[in-house]
Amino acid sequence: MIASHIFGLIESTIERPIGISKGWSSDEFLVRALELEEQTDEKTMEAMMAAFLSAVKNKFGYSASFVISEKTRRYYTPTGIAKIVNPQTDPYDNWYQMFLDTGLDIELTTDRDQLFDYQWSVFINARIFGSDGATLGVCGIGVFMDDWQRQILPIEKEYKVKINLIDSDGLVQIDSDFNNIKNAYISDALTDRATGNEFTYNEKGRNGYRMTRYIQNMNWYLVIQGVNHIEAQTEGKTAIICINILLLTTMIIILFGNRNVLKHDLVKTSLPEDELTGLPNRNYLKEAYGELGVFNTTRYKSLAVFDIDHFKIVNDARDGDKIILRIVEYAKDAFDDLGIIFRWSGDEFVLFLEIDIDQAEAKFKELCDKAEEELKVTVSVGIVEVDLSAPIKTNYYRAVQACYAIKEFGGNGVGKK
Repeated sequence: MIASHIFGLIESTIERPIGISKGWSSDEFLVRALELEEQTDEKTMEAMMAAFLSAVKNKFGYSASFVISEKTRRYYTPTGIAKIVNPQTDPYDNWYQMFLDTGLDIELTTDRDQLFDYQWSVFINARIFGSDGATLGVCGIGVFMDDWQRQILPIEKEYKVKINLIDSDGLVQIDSDFNNIKNAYISDALTDRATGNEFTYNEKGRNGYRMTRYIQNMNWYLVIQGVNHIEAQTEGKTAIICINILLLTTMIIILFGNRNVLKHDLVKTSLPEDELTGLPNRNYLKEAYGELGVFNTTRYKSLAVFDIDHFKIVNDARDGDKIILRIVEYAKDAFDDLGIIFRWSGDEFVLFLEIDIDQAEAKFKELCDKAEEELKVTVSVGIVEVDLSAPIKTNYYRAVQACYAIKEFGGNGVGKK
């Protein structure tokens, strides 16, 4: 009953902003305004869009509402044009093209909101279609993580449970603890094969349990973890026996270091290695290069990003883990003594390489050929020359852009930027 209540609460919380984003993505005024944008004076257009978004904000109460034009890349907000979306100058803007590349009409993402002091937020992004079916841009709403936490925390405290929403890779998207957001995994929950019809139930440890259910509107999984509480015996004699047993158990734990105590299945990436591949992961990079992520060595000449094309389809039809392990094997054969390979997330990998961009390109072309010939999968790669004056994140997003340029032409290749 508690799990069903939590599920209903989460679903109802997200249904509203999803419905709003879907609704005004096809709003007649918005569509017409964007179609005539290039024929409209910029100041007039800015005032029209600000008034429109202010009305949305006042009616529905969401502070973070926006429209991005595909033609001009203007980022409209209730207060006017906040910026021109340009991943070249601001790596955060890369999300826009990545969303368009998915081909989806609507998508939920967790990210920091630049316009609101980089607060963690859940964004509901919706594609805007013109009268001819072409994409005019993206509109959306951001729901601050604080709003989610205000709902989750009281339930966690009252019922002694841990509530998370995770994506299809097991990465935590919503948590009452900011430190876990996009920095921890509950990968075991994916093995529950949960659907949207009902919760799966799995016992964990001696008294623990995990319940998982798919939320279709979000394309995420709700995971509830807790402890089965056994009612205490009221008879004095039994209570004394129980206390004695607890004391004895405590002594045994202390003496022998027994670690079989229930813990929530929340695996933080503070562990330096990825569980499947044994490669260093994101948090290894955090520890080695600091929270801001700046290169502290001049040894690396190029940075590469690669992933498996259409991996979701591949994973559904075949054993995705085996394919990832084989791809890692190829990458190690090619680059293991020439730099460092990170498993970034899912089927995405990042490499810091001690060879220049042209040498890296030649080796990656061999890797692509090998993957296609032996595994019948294709790989897209983006490589950039390392800019030591820029943060690692900026270098990374430049490589991502090069990778996505390859994907726009069908994948299976190497892009340089």
